[in-house]
Amino acid sequence: MAHPPAPLDTTTEFGRLQAGWYVRMLWRLTVMSAFPTRWRKRLRKVLARRWPGPFDVTVEGVNVRVYPAENRDDRVLLGLGRLPEADEHALIRPFVGPGKMFVDIGANIGTYSLWVARTAAPGTRVVAFEPHPRTFGKLAFNLQANGAGNVAARNLAIAGEAGSMNLFSDGGGNIGHASLLREGAGAVRSIETVGVAPLGQALADLGIARIELLKIDVEGFEDRALMPLFDQAPEALWPKAMLIETVLSHLWERDCLAELAAKGYHRQAATSENVLMVRGRAGKH
Repeated sequence: MAHPPAPLDTTTEFGRLQAGWYVRMLWRLTVMSAFPTRWRKRLRKVLARRWPGPFDVTVEGVNVRVYPAENRDDRVLLGLGRLPEADEHALIRPFVGPGKMFVDIGANIGTYSLWVARTAAPGTRVVAFEPHPRTFGKLAFNLQANGAGNVAARNLAIAGEAGSMNLFSDGGGNIGHASLLREGAGAVRSIETVGVAPLGQALADLGIARIELLKIDVEGFEDRALMPLFDQAPEALWPKAMLIETVLSHLWERDCLAELAAKGYHRQAATSENVLMVRGRAGKH
């Protein structure tokens, strides 16, 4: 039986919930690939009972309240003391700057959104979509802890039509791995009904008419969340650059990368889990 998650703490002042060096060291072991997976899982279960968090950390200037027992990003922040997506940040850095619009689909606890908001300063605008109610509560707290007034967060999933859908997750060790596809969520132990809307509609509701950079990480649902924008929206709303997670691309019904290439995007760079697609000819930003 899974250990029940710790209650969300959104009232304690940020900085008051500190983990000692011993606790940080133990959580660090759970994200070190040098140790066998089965050992890391066993250790996570022990630590989830003893020291589930939350703990406050400041990493690369970003304030985050972490719950390491239930999310891998939290374990990386606490145990390794770094943001989880350093390679991806390097790819998108040229598209981040004052006055630019960043759209974050599948924002999780906000590590992309907060990094962009801090890197580009208040002159940029960020919209963060996160459908899971509990994860959204963490995201909202983290935005407040950073004074990120230039980030608008919405507790919403992006899909082809407006309405509601089931959101599947393991309900335990990696709640950030939630998906609108049952097969995209791994071992399903929790199902939430969440609101969904097409991206074009959600952006119109926010008064957004252009996007410099879009990141999407929705566990195999990327095609169904992203491609309706290109079917329905004017070209003026097509993002200049997109970082698309491809780990679960075998679950796609539409080949995002091929369709985007046909619409004038090129594959500029990639990491082990993501591909950066940029509109226009290679070398022309």
